[in-house]
Amino acid sequence: MKKIYKNGFVALFAIAMLASCKKEGTLNANLDIIDKSVIKKTAVDDWLDQNYLNPYNIEVKYKFDRFELALGKNVTPPVEEQVIPAMEMVRDVWIKPFEAIGGATFIKRISPKQFVLAGSAEFNDDGTITLGTAEAGRKIVLYVINNFDPENLGSVKQMIQVIQHEYTHILNQTVDYQTDYQTISRGGYVANWTQESLADARAAGFITQYARSAPGEDFAEMSSNMLMMGRVVFDAQVISSPTDGQTKLRKKEQYVVDYFKSAFNIDFYALQTEVQNALNKISAPNLLSMIGPGVGYTTLYSRPATDPKQSADFLGTWNTANATLRANQGYNLNDVRLNFKGNIVTATYTFSTLSGANTYTAETDYSMMLNSEGIATITVAATQPATVTYSNMGVIRNSIANLNNYFVGKFKIDWINQLIPGPIGVKGSLGAFYKQTNPNSYFYGTLGQ
Repeated sequence: MKKIYKNGFVALFAIAMLASCKKEGTLNANLDIIDKSVIKKTAVDDWLDQNYLNPYNIEVKYKFDRFELALGKNVTPPVEEQVIPAMEMVRDVWIKPFEAIGGATFIKRISPKQFVLAGSAEFNDDGTITLGTAEAGRKIVLYVINNFDPENLGSVKQMIQVIQHEYTHILNQTVDYQTDYQTISRGGYVANWTQESLADARAAGFITQYARSAPGEDFAEMSSNMLMMGRVVFDAQVISSPTDGQTKLRKKEQYVVDYFKSAFNIDFYALQTEVQNALNKISAPNLLSMIGPGVGYTTLYSRPATDPKQSADFLGTWNTANATLRANQGYNLNDVRLNFKGNIVTATYTFSTLSGANTYTAETDYSMMLNSEGIATITVAATQPATVTYSNMGVIRNSIANLNNYFVGKFKIDWINQLIPGPIGVKGSLGAFYKQTNPNSYFYGTLGQ
């Protein structure tokens, strides 16, 4: 006890001595050198403040912080030069369309409050990679920033689709989707979705394999894919699916459209168009890549007598054919529809009696071969089906021979929005066939499915 007392006395004495020697004065030290957590803002930080923090109260964290990412995973920090290009695309392709359709305050009211950027993907034990995650409706982690290419449409789509998917989860946490959505594909959800093929997923009514993992992921995959594919490509994918898959996908599509309208008063199809318009500014879609069954457009419809800007060459050919048909057989030539069936293009004409009392259809098939430069070589198909509509062509063929011959040759297939301003890549867009030997000779029509 004595020893303890003595030591305690010495300790108290030492404290008293320290207190009595205390001196006060002005501290003259650069704490930035001592406290490394104080980091001066760069031009990147200023840009993020101006485009995210100030207008939307969204923090973009790109300086590497291991505790923001999954522990036990090897993830590469983002390259600083990639930050602004990536976040410009996020702003233009994700935020701006929602503002245009949902209102200026929509993203301000409902949004993740933090983006965390990672340079590489997060690799999983099952062989998959994680491209993005959402946490508690507050944070979205975006991976593979170091591979992002703002001029590559595929790269942009991959990143924005991740955001659209994760943002759907955030919206669902704000207003839940109808729980009976999951009954559409009851029994179709599987734990080992990575082992499923896309064809099997579509046949079962899922837009992607990952959609089979859980109802919530299914809903988010539908929403994000509908936005990023656009209506034309999405419809083509659905139409090419088996009947049961088509039915389920259409039901899910309607649930998504109804959800956005009832929960947030957002016209989903208008939002879809805004997203596509933003993507088209990065890289205009090649019309050839959107023509054909299971791909996109399957028809081109033209009514030359009323189309305002058909080329003089084609319109003259049409009018001559119509005049000859009227004089020789007493019919009016009304319109033509091209039906794209892979390498076969069917031209479907409608013609009617002069009184308009009776209307008929005549068809003829052409073969269409495409080369690597996007030039279509069109010839009359060697064999023609033996149906009534093809027999009708035999009735009027001689009168419209010059018109049938116009469609034979080499054509550059492209949009016509440079001559007739309008949206491209959406339903109702205008496409044209330009004669390779004379670009001023062309015919155009409304693209459909």
